[in-house]
Amino acid sequence: MLASTRRAIASAPSKTIRRSATCRLYIQGRLSLFGASRLCAGTRSVATEQPHRPPNTRAQNCPITGEEVREGTRSMMHFRDSPHSHPLNVPKAWKNPMQNHVWESHEIEERLKSLPTHTPETLSDKIMHFLVKTVLYNGFNRITGFDKENPTARSCEWRLIILESVAGVPGMVAACMRHFRSLRTLKRDYGWIHTLLEEAENERMHLLVCLKMFNAGMFTRTMVAVAQYTMVGFLGLMYIIHPKALHRFVGYLEETASDTYANLIRSVQTPGTHLHRDWSGLRAPSIAVNYWRMEENAMWLDVLKNLFADETNHRDVNHTFATMKSDDPNPFVNKHLEDAAKAWRLPTDVSDSNAKYTSKSRLAEPDNASTAAFR
Repeated sequence: MLASTRRAIASAPSKTIRRSATCRLYIQGRLSLFGASRLCAGTRSVATEQPHRPPNTRAQNCPITGEEVREGTRSMMHFRDSPHSHPLNVPKAWKNPMQNHVWESHEIEERLKSLPTHTPETLSDKIMHFLVKTVLYNGFNRITGFDKENPTARSCEWRLIILESVAGVPGMVAACMRHFRSLRTLKRDYGWIHTLLEEAENERMHLLVCLKMFNAGMFTRTMVAVAQYTMVGFLGLMYIIHPKALHRFVGYLEETASDTYANLIRSVQTPGTHLHRDWSGLRAPSIAVNYWRMEENAMWLDVLKNLFADETNHRDVNHTFATMKSDDPNPFVNKHLEDAAKAWRLPTDVSDSNAKYTSKSRLAEPDNASTAAFR
């Protein structure tokens, strides 16, 4: 059977057909790398016209088929649109590996009614409060030209990209530090790592959503890189010396983020403002519809509300962690399990987004075996 398949591939009239079939056999484990190279050898010896390569691109060849793979901003094809099958022979569809909370409209509206803030008590609290609320927040407003009462779309675009790129750092730093601490001390983590990783992933998704709406220029990319290199070292050292200070820092940072998103929502909903003129008619990108399980006709305003709700959740989580001991069990484990159970009953892509979650049954309480998975 394999010999006849090889003969059919070798005699195929199209070079593209031969290469695609050869690559598929190799991925399925039915053909060795040596055999794939032999089958493709004949196709590479055929003189063909060199394809046009856009400027500032770099050409590479597939080690199996010899096909040219070009990298560049205008030439790189997304894997879902390429003719090649997935290496694991699964459908080429994106699915979030870490489940976020899917917000209901009434939950978001309830959180918009009040924006609680934490009053610093200890010395470290006061230092973090001054650093975030006075130095970073006011300084960032001056740099971006952000007018809290009536911000322009341009000032908000740059602000959101910088904000979300920085906000994704603390959760990953804290998760890594706790991971290494668990390995070093040969002890359990009591469920903190998963919550911190989910926070970092959630902030990264915020950034990807914003990048679908706004362009990041060279200056913005430079600022993001500088901020990341600076924050990783600073926050890592802080978590080694005083972990509670980092969580309090993030809690205050999320307070300012929640306040920013609440102002943006009010501005978009208020006729006559800059954001109402520029943003009120924008549709939600598909990545946001999939991530928050929104309606297919969702608007950018709906995305802003989900961004706001996520930031309020991070605010509450980190202020809670700042009051706990490092070996206290994570109180948010059951919440993660409930979020996952709910999301499993919701549509997973845009094509199914018109479906409703109609189950009225109360989510089952997680058992001890489930919670034990968060060690």
